[in-house]
Amino acid sequence: MDIPFPTIPQNPVDLRTIKWRQKFRLLVTAPHPDDFDAISMTLRCLKEAGHELYAVVAQTGSGIDKVYGAGMTQQDRTQLRNREQQASFAFFGLPEDHYRILPLENAPDDQVDYTENNIKTLETIVQELRPDMLFMPHGNDTNRAHRDMCRMMRDIAGRMAWPIVLMLNSDVKTVDMRKDYYIAFGQEEAAWKGQLLRHHDSQHQRNLRDRGHGFDDRVLMLNGRTAQGLGIAQPYAESFEIEMCD
Repeated sequence: MDIPFPTIPQNPVDLRTIKWRQKFRLLVTAPHPDDFDAISMTLRCLKEAGHELYAVVAQTGSGIDKVYGAGMTQQDRTQLRNREQQASFAFFGLPEDHYRILPLENAPDDQVDYTENNIKTLETIVQELRPDMLFMPHGNDTNRAHRDMCRMMRDIAGRMAWPIVLMLNSDVKTVDMRKDYYIAFGQEEAAWKGQLLRHHDSQHQRNLRDRGHGFDDRVLMLNGRTAQGLGIAQPYAESFEIEMCD
């Protein structure tokens, strides 16, 4: 498929099949450390295709249970999750000057909040980087921080003077979404993604205790269900609903 810019397709399209006419600048806006990793196969494929990748991650110490975080202060938890994300970025191969872990304003649950100050901070970064595509969790999601980040980025993208594509990704907490684009992948790539996800050890151990399977399996099981729902041959897929802001 040869397209100048992603548009809403009639049927789900594998991003690997697209012959890009130009290289785009991509910005991932993650309300938590590990949200980047949830769509890492897509981001790796697009980066390998020559697109320029950047990421913004909101700081939080949430998601660390009482067992793993015994004796930790809130600042300790935040710094731990920052280190996990930095280690994940290093494994992924994202240069340090291509990501920012931001101390945005958080709600009482210590997750990023929809505030005017946060919108201003994020809008400044968008104006600086001028991305063509924004990646973020879908707004139809049970996680409040996912919804708030999506809402802020929609507001910001709608005010920009250039066209921006919003790529809203499927997450384990997404309620429902249209699947416009996807990246299909097999067992070898799933093993790489699992290794990336396990850099978030605080989340991995919590999932092992609470759910009986690791953080890696939790995400890959979603990818398995997505592939099955798409009816594709590959065992895994990450999926996205697209919105156009022009």
